[in-house]
Amino acid sequence: MEKIKSILKNLSSKYLLLPMMLLTTPLAAQTENSSGISPTTAFYVVVVLLIVVAILVMLLAVNLLSLLKAVVYKDMSPEKKANMEKEPNWLSKTWAKWNALRPMEEEQDLVLEHDYDGIKELDNHLPPWWKALFYLSVVYAVIYLLVFHVFKTSPLQEEEYEIEMAMAMAAKTEKEETIVIDFDENNVPFNDNAEALADGKKFFEAQCGMCHKADGGGLAGPNLTDDYWRHGGSMTDIYKTIKNGVPSTAMIAWESKLNPIRLQNVASYVKSLRGTNPPGALPPDGELYVEESKQ
Repeated sequence: MEKIKSILKNLSSKYLLLPMMLLTTPLAAQTENSSGISPTTAFYVVVVLLIVVAILVMLLAVNLLSLLKAVVYKDMSPEKKANMEKEPNWLSKTWAKWNALRPMEEEQDLVLEHDYDGIKELDNHLPPWWKALFYLSVVYAVIYLLVFHVFKTSPLQEEEYEIEMAMAMAAKTEKEETIVIDFDENNVPFNDNAEALADGKKFFEAQCGMCHKADGGGLAGPNLTDDYWRHGGSMTDIYKTIKNGVPSTAMIAWESKLNPIRLQNVASYVKSLRGTNPPGALPPDGELYVEESKQ
């Protein structure tokens, strides 16, 4: 009895103390740095911890069952022990049942009349687990048909995509309506704000770099780092070129894809490239642009 108490004590300290530590660790971390954990991250952490706790509880149950079995087995008579050793355990029985396994002694009853050069065939049925999955698939297909095609209580993938795109467009429109714009394409000012230039640089390198290179030195498109410009080098000229595009060229109009503030950021970044003259840049192309002096 003392041995059983000792084992139970070890099991409790081994399998119950660890889950408590795992559950209290994120709470302590959140107390120390509550602003550093997002709700999504916290949700996944809790889910993982619950799974770990469930596994540990199952291990504890298995250990307890093994312990009780050992205690009961110790007090059994030799005859019961011999019978118990002959009988397969519940795991073996379950495995045989779910696979419809037949003992080797019944193999002669399963042999079919077919004989191909000495190769015979057994009349084995499909495993129950396979048939169960098949029946579940049929049930799921019927439910799917009723929900999505008969009663149409839920949208299909294409409809769901259109709904989400409409919601995104509405959110974008609502956000743009709150933007205060105090300029137009004829008087757009240069924005030297670091965040605005960083935003313009990110867009330029992702969308414009394939033609003008990431450093603006020019590739399929002209060099944007010198004083020569095809369509003018003023802030308004650059803004209009980005906004309206250039017909019959690869320069598309970005007016429908970028709001005026984003257009200003990109134009300001392009304007800031003037004079950088990176190595490997294309030769001058266009007319010389001289910056107007400010009075």
